[in-house]
Amino acid sequence: MISSTRYRLTAEINRQMRLGQEISRAQVEISTGKRIQTPSDDPTGSALASEISRTQAEEATWLRNLATARTLADRADTALTAVATNLDRANELLISAGAGTLSAENRATIALELKAIAEDMASIAGTRDALGGELFRSNAPLEIPVSATGTLAPVSSRQEIFGNIQTAGGIADLVTILNDAAAAIVEPVAATRQAATDTALGEIAAASEHIAATRGDHGARANRIERLAEQLELSSIELQDQRGEIEGVDLTEAIARLQAKQLSLQAAQAVLAQVGKTSLFDLIR
Repeated sequence: MISSTRYRLTAEINRQMRLGQEISRAQVEISTGKRIQTPSDDPTGSALASEISRTQAEEATWLRNLATARTLADRADTALTAVATNLDRANELLISAGAGTLSAENRATIALELKAIAEDMASIAGTRDALGGELFRSNAPLEIPVSATGTLAPVSSRQEIFGNIQTAGGIADLVTILNDAAAAIVEPVAATRQAATDTALGEIAAASEHIAATRGDHGARANRIERLAEQLELSSIELQDQRGEIEGVDLTEAIARLQAKQLSLQAAQAVLAQVGKTSLFDLIR
């Protein structure tokens, strides 16, 4: 009789310990919002969640890369806007100098401003990015990874922007075009000066068209960056939802389960406490 009672007490204690463990587990699930705490809880679900987690980490990296690309593209757009503004000013100066009504001193003053614009162009071409590197790379443009298999260049190379300008006289670069324009308007021989100024005007027009096309290209690059970022942000939401469905916990059900087990444990502890008060004589009666 006593042995049987001890057995029942031991079994009851073990049952209450299991209830305590289950309550603790339910509390962890509720606090973390996850039903899968270890791979053994759901090997298949855990494997799927791990795969989703790896994808999320990769996409987070690509989103950071796109943020960097966006910053570079914005900086390049500001620079190209300044280039276009300078070219408009250079065109105005050349038209004024070519009117034939200015003195040699006035043309010399205009030539100095054109040379200053050329220096500005050289300075813009050498713009640095936030990390101190070249914004407009002197060789190939910077390629930034934005997917498992793809990259994009947010900014064209220096040669593509400030060189490769197709003029009537061949390929030229912005700085050379502007310096040639400055030299043209101070040519002492009127006929030669007029011809050189006309040529310079044509080259400035070609440069303006080139920069306009370049700005259009950079606008398309910026739009692509935004589209890719939007796609990754949507993917992030979808992956989070999928992961939640796999490893998430139903809080309503978990709370109800926790409360039920807590009530069971309290009742069992109350019964055990009463049993603990029973004397040896009661047990052998």
